[in-house]
Amino acid sequence: MTQLPAHRLDPRMLRVWRISDVVGIVVVAVIALAAWFIVRHFGGDVFWVYLVAGLIELVCVCDLLISPPIEYATWRYDVTPTDVDLYHGVFVKKRVLVPLVRVQHVQTKQGPILRAHGLATVTVSTAGESFEIPGLAEADANELRDRVAELARLAKEDV
Repeated sequence: MTQLPAHRLDPRMLRVWRISDVVGIVVVAVIALAAWFIVRHFGGDVFWVYLVAGLIELVCVCDLLISPPIEYATWRYDVTPTDVDLYHGVFVKKRVLVPLVRVQHVQTKQGPILRAHGLATVTVSTAGESFEIPGLAEADANELRDRVAELARLAKEDV
C-alpha cells in the first residue's frame, strides 16, 4: 500500500471542532427545553423528554471528547501533479484520490467559527461530488486552491 499523504490540518481545527460540538449541545438543550414546555403544557409525562434529551446530550458530549483528537490525528492530504489525495475518518477511515483532470472547480470557504480562528476550508469539486479539506490556515488554503486550479488546468491541457 502506498504511503499516507504527508500534509496535516492546522492544529487550531481541534478548537473549531470542539466549539462546533458545543454549539450542537446547546441547540439540543434548547430543543429539549422547548419539548419539555410543550409536553408539560399538554399535561404529558416529561420523563420521556428527560430520557431522550439526556441520551442525545450524552452522545454529543462523548462526540465532543472523542472525535476531534482522532479526526485531527487521521486527517491528511497531498496534492500531486496528477491528483488530490485525501485520508480521514474517525471510525471509518476513508482514502480518496481525486484525479485533477476531473476537477471542475476549486473554492475556499469560511464560516464564522473558521474565520474567527483564521482558518478556511478548500473544496475540490468534480462533476459527481465535492471533497473538502477543512481547517487550513487562510493563506495556506488560498495557496492550495490556486495550486489545485492550476494543476487541473494543466492536466486538462495534456488530455
